[in-house]
Amino acid sequence: MRITRHLALLLALVFLPALSAACGSGDDVPDFPEVVTLGEGDLFPGIINGPLAVGANRVVMQLLDADDNLLLDAGLHVRFYNLNGDRPRLAGESDARLISSELSFIDENNSYRRTVTGEGGAYVTHVTFSEPGDWGAEFTILRDGDETVVPYRFNVLEDSVEPGLGDPAPASVQATTATEPIEEIDSSFPFREAMHTTTVADALKTGKPIVVAFATPAFCTSRTCGPVLDLVVDPLSWRYGDEAIFIHIEPYSLRDLRATNIQNPVPAALEWRLQSEPWIFVIGRDGRIAAKYEGLVAIDEVESVLQLLLAQGPASATPAPTAGP
Repeated sequence: MRITRHLALLLALVFLPALSAACGSGDDVPDFPEVVTLGEGDLFPGIINGPLAVGANRVVMQLLDADDNLLLDAGLHVRFYNLNGDRPRLAGESDARLISSELSFIDENNSYRRTVTGEGGAYVTHVTFSEPGDWGAEFTILRDGDETVVPYRFNVLEDSVEPGLGDPAPASVQATTATEPIEEIDSSFPFREAMHTTTVADALKTGKPIVVAFATPAFCTSRTCGPVLDLVVDPLSWRYGDEAIFIHIEPYSLRDLRATNIQNPVPAALEWRLQSEPWIFVIGRDGRIAAKYEGLVAIDEVESVLQLLLAQGPASATPAPTAGP
């Protein structure tokens, strides 16, 4: 998931409401801009998640240079400020973690070869937003011995677009190998047939933890879908496949993509209200969303949550209300 500075500006304008006039200032409080700004000098940090919402968030960031080149060699510290009030209030701070990976896709026009397109990456941190509205991030960037501080303004929604943490998982009845040929529901090569045998609705009835991956290895715009499946979902399914259920869902109709190159979401992607790919959702024994990851993710991020859910045991789970399609 890589966004140019021009696209980032458009996204910021879409999700940023009318900006309040007074930001407040002080010796230790940054002055946040009243207009959208995307960088300082030759460095342009930005938040590339879909819309953020009240509650706990995994914030995904990127760092570009003046030529829109992705920078993966910097240290990044982030301080988050609540801008809903007379002056900014510090809400939390942390060092961001760099997650990098080869970018690749399955080339269906070239003997289904895995084709590497370059190196990708993102910086990740976590923060809890207490209320909707205007928020700010102060990025401190350490690169080549120099420190650059960049203020950045963004908006937080009351509720997330996709299912939120603690929400019942939608009980999707997606196409499986029982209803469709595998090549119509999986653009992987080789196919991940074991991840296409069970619907989400049936998996929710088992009382097992579930990992649902929405990804399209052959048609992923960001070229991160294949790496996320290869480096995260597959190894976890090999380790925990007897204790948890792993499901892969193509977010778009493969028939339409192959015929017209148009991304028409499948019903499950609409039910989960997804606006990008890839996504990984981890669902607890109670049927509720325990964790969610947009874009690149490290295997230990997902595994740590899965291990906690498995350690709870079946008896500790209270079923969530059914969230039907």
